[in-house]
Amino acid sequence: MKQIELRLALVLYGGVSLAVYMHGVTREFLNIVRASKRHEEGLYATEAEAETGAREKPTSTDIYRRLLKELAPDVNIRVVADIIAGASAGGINGVMLARAIAHDLDIESHRDLWLANADVTRLANEPVGLTRYLKGSIAPVIDRLVSMGLNSETSDPETREKLRQFIQARWFTPPFSGERFVGWMLDAAEGMGRAKATADDPSAPAQTLIPQGQRIDLFVTLTDFHGRLTRFEIDNAGMIEEMEHRRVLRFKARHRAAGDVTSEFSDRYIPTLVFAARATAAFPGAFPPMTVGEMDRVMETRGEPWAGGNDPRGRRQLLLEKIEGGRDDHPETSVFVDGSVVMNKPLQPVIEAIANRPASREVVRRLVYVDPLPMEIGDGYEDGDDAALPSFFHVIFASMAHIPRNEPIGDALQQVADLNHEARLISDVVAASEPVIEREVARIIKLKASRPPTVKELSAGRERANEAAHQGAGYTYFGYQRLKLRVVAEKLGMLIARLARLGGADPREADITERIIARLDAIFAENPDAGSTPAPVIDFLRGLDVDYRIRRLRFVIRRLNALYHAAAPDTMRGSEQMDELKTTLYEHIDHLTRRWSRDFYGEETIGLAADFAMADRANEHALTRLLDILKERMGLADLDFLTDDVFSVMAYNYLDPDLRVALTSAYVGFAFYDLVTLPVMKRPETAELNEIRIDRISPSDPHTLHPEGISLKGTSLNAFGAFFNRRWREHDYLWGRLSAADRLITLVLSAAETTKRLDTAKISNLRRDAFLTILREEAPHLVADPDLVPNLLGQVEQHFRTLREVAETA
Repeated sequence: MKQIELRLALVLYGGVSLAVYMHGVTREFLNIVRASKRHEEGLYATEAEAETGAREKPTSTDIYRRLLKELAPDVNIRVVADIIAGASAGGINGVMLARAIAHDLDIESHRDLWLANADVTRLANEPVGLTRYLKGSIAPVIDRLVSMGLNSETSDPETREKLRQFIQARWFTPPFSGERFVGWMLDAAEGMGRAKATADDPSAPAQTLIPQGQRIDLFVTLTDFHGRLTRFEIDNAGMIEEMEHRRVLRFKARHRAAGDVTSEFSDRYIPTLVFAARATAAFPGAFPPMTVGEMDRVMETRGEPWAGGNDPRGRRQLLLEKIEGGRDDHPETSVFVDGSVVMNKPLQPVIEAIANRPASREVVRRLVYVDPLPMEIGDGYEDGDDAALPSFFHVIFASMAHIPRNEPIGDALQQVADLNHEARLISDVVAASEPVIEREVARIIKLKASRPPTVKELSAGRERANEAAHQGAGYTYFGYQRLKLRVVAEKLGMLIARLARLGGADPREADITERIIARLDAIFAENPDAGSTPAPVIDFLRGLDVDYRIRRLRFVIRRLNALYHAAAPDTMRGSEQMDELKTTLYEHIDHLTRRWSRDFYGEETIGLAADFAMADRANEHALTRLLDILKERMGLADLDFLTDDVFSVMAYNYLDPDLRVALTSAYVGFAFYDLVTLPVMKRPETAELNEIRIDRISPSDPHTLHPEGISLKGTSLNAFGAFFNRRWREHDYLWGRLSAADRLITLVLSAAETTKRLDTAKISNLRRDAFLTILREEAPHLVADPDLVPNLLGQVEQHFRTLREVAETA
């Protein structure tokens, strides 16, 4: 069975009341990720277990499972949503989706958050004092203004009445209550259920939709109203300072290879997550800016654990640390407004995160962005000279809000194109060099299908391969070596700076890196023989080059995937054994990755790092002592021995002889591959060398039921429309689910296309059943418009009936 991982990176744009549409979209993303996990569990479940898990009332999760089952056994597709980014309204939905995926929680109850609470009458502050009477006396005037100025968008009686009430709300203050909104989001996050298997409760059973050995990242954009000083070094003025207003909060969870889950989406982090959601959606003028003080008041009113107590890193402290980001002295004074002001389309952090994703099987990568209100070509432009000159207020408002929110994504798309080019380039380099490298490895170590090499033979073979790569590369080796040393020095600079800050120092990473490079240069100067690498440098790399080991294991895993898919099915020993081997390799990567974490080191190392950072630059003893202790703590020689043992024992037990020889050859000969691939990598830490394809989910895109696209009700009133009408919210929410379901089915079929194609009738039945299931599931909850669901049910039946009739007559 061919195994493919369909990886979805999701970007959610801002859209004010169109958050309701995006909630429908995120529900389907959660459902397909959950369906994928249930499908994978079902591959190894007994028939009785499968029957026990059957539902009385099907959901779209069941339809997605059916789709994945239809593609098996030819191809087993695992669907993973591993990166999420959101701004403004998209940030709220991104927060809730990421928490649900991290801990396999439900967001069905969030329907009420959007349909019931996202209403102007619930969000708005009540008018107080004299304002109430003044506005009441001019209500007829307000009604007339509404009728004259917004008639085309307020013909609905409910919308007209709520708009009139809204205009009578407080003047010159934000009309919506931030604290009330925070309370609703806290209720929604807590109502998802308890997050299990976190670092807070390691005894709890695992409960996550993150595949073992992988992680999920969430990026939420904020606008720091006061800004933060950022220092840059320039030639003519030394250090200069710039004010930076863009902030991106990052949350992460990891399902480690050992089975435990470390997460920033656990119950302890709920207030921090809600703070991020509230801050990113603090639409200027509608909501007050977000502050820690607002969260303090809400938590005090609710009487929930917040600050103090026996936990030195209480929930409030977690929030302060996340806001601080390592640079601010007083995070309590930070003021945040809508993240869309500076970054409404947060694609860049997603693209940067994609490159660092490992894979346990062949990867099909999709970056899906949700744009609920796309700018169409020609929007805002009219013929005629007069139309070319906007009005005074139009220029001001467009400059403050409209133009920044609609900046194009061309730079991000070019970034994706560059990554794709790099992936193709490296694949070509590996393919071109492979025959030569295999011959070189065959001369170095005799690998036999009948007998696996011993650990000692593997270690010796690796050493000889390193020497042969050095000698065979000639003068080009020194450029590779310099790059390799620079990579290690920069990673050490980052690690030492983090440790030093824990010890009370405040060094610059770049300064530490340059001190390490200067020390290496001095070693080369002391050993001028141009034909060899000085022994201290070899010792430096053996003891501290963590990333070389990580690159080697990731390369071997990619080769294992290729060998696995290239082999005939009857030559394999079973996917479970293959997965176990890959899981073990990922455990080794996990062990190596922890060496770059400040949490891996104790007080002694932290103290030495701080001493080094504060020592005089000429004090070489402090650097030597620190590097020696880091070598000792990292213990890379022991990890090398364990990895050699994996190839000596596990590869023999879990791989067929020919595949074992090919994989062991790649492992032993990695020094040759690294020599030709590292110099062409733009980022040496890149893990995922797969091309990225871009997809969009938008109401303007063709839908199976509406090839011309659909119109969302919430786009009226400058995208605030759905806050004024529950029927509009129900319409947009439902179409969010239907749009996402249609697109996700297409994405899965596209991922499997090279291996298996379903016939048209099966695909039509799957789409039909997905739409009908969603409509029937939502019918009891969408009550404002009694015709909405019945009309759509009729459309679905009619559309697919017509398709069948056309197929039968063809």
